[in-house]
Amino acid sequence: MTDLSSLDPNIYTSSSNEALSISLAGNGKAVSFHPDFTYPIFGDAEQIFGYKDLVIHLVFDSMSLYPFLNVRYSEKRDDADEVESKLLELLPEETVVKDEALWQDKIDGENFEIPGEILSTYSHKDENYHVYKLSINKCAESLQLHRRMQIFVLFFIEAGSYIDAKDDMWEIYVVYKEDKTFIGFATGYSYWKYPGHEIFDSDAKYLWRKKISQFVILPPYQGQSHGSQLYKTIFEQWFKDDQVAEITVEDPSEAFDDLRDRCDLERLYQRGLLETLPEPVISPEWFQTQQAKEKIEKRQFQRCVEMLLLHALKSKKNTRLQIKKRLFIKNRDALLDLDEATRKDKLQVAYERLEEDYQRILEKVRFVKKRPHQDT
Repeated sequence: MTDLSSLDPNIYTSSSNEALSISLAGNGKAVSFHPDFTYPIFGDAEQIFGYKDLVIHLVFDSMSLYPFLNVRYSEKRDDADEVESKLLELLPEETVVKDEALWQDKIDGENFEIPGEILSTYSHKDENYHVYKLSINKCAESLQLHRRMQIFVLFFIEAGSYIDAKDDMWEIYVVYKEDKTFIGFATGYSYWKYPGHEIFDSDAKYLWRKKISQFVILPPYQGQSHGSQLYKTIFEQWFKDDQVAEITVEDPSEAFDDLRDRCDLERLYQRGLLETLPEPVISPEWFQTQQAKEKIEKRQFQRCVEMLLLHALKSKKNTRLQIKKRLFIKNRDALLDLDEATRKDKLQVAYERLEEDYQRILEKVRFVKKRPHQDT
């Protein structure tokens, strides 16, 4: 007699996010986690059809990120979705499939050393970490490492995609623990910034606009300050470059917005911006001068200034009016269609929501003055 349960398509359907197990293995230990997204590989529904007890093991050496893939299941239908081939299309050609002993031999034979230069070192819970800069256009080992790590972009950045590694404008930054465990990475891109016709027609050096494009700290290491340290290192490297005019971020997530806000606020506070804030009203000239000095793009600098005003508990009325003025300009077309009473009510509601969000961010900011001998 036929087991009718075997005809139920649901028992052959798996969540691709849950079925895919990502691991970093090395130094006698391993950590495993699941991706946030798999739709770039398995479709918008993030489901895989045709397997029972499907488990996809995608393992990386914790230092070199040499990849290993093993797809396991208890039963497979003839019309099952492709799994292995879809992943291999996005992984390096060197990826070892199923043969774990061969994978280990490849790792041992590679004698991998972390490429690039160390830009900064920091500590967390008595353990040291390093931020490296990779030169993927000048160093074959750096390019190889990037090819191995880039699939994390698809797994952890919504709408993420691979960069063109042949483009010289890309920069890669990676974080490693002292024991050479990979923690995360970021990519940055350089744009030429048009300085206006007077400077353009002169012999002055070109200025660049730097953009953080991709930013990934792997799940086992999130919430441990690694993202903040990586962001601060990148920002400081670009900030001290006289040819960099502005630093920005491409389509940040809400979580990254929070991280960026905290880091920028701490930095601006340490640099004494709060003491320079004019009263009662901030003039456009002051804003433009300070924004250029701090190399932060306009919207982000506005947010930081407004949060610093709230933190300083300066004139609450002036702060409120200044924020409302910005909100009005931003939403001018929609607000002008409303009568005055409704317009004022909408602005007040928008202000209250924004102030609540600002206070949420400010609660997590460490406002500590920089010691006099520290570099700015």
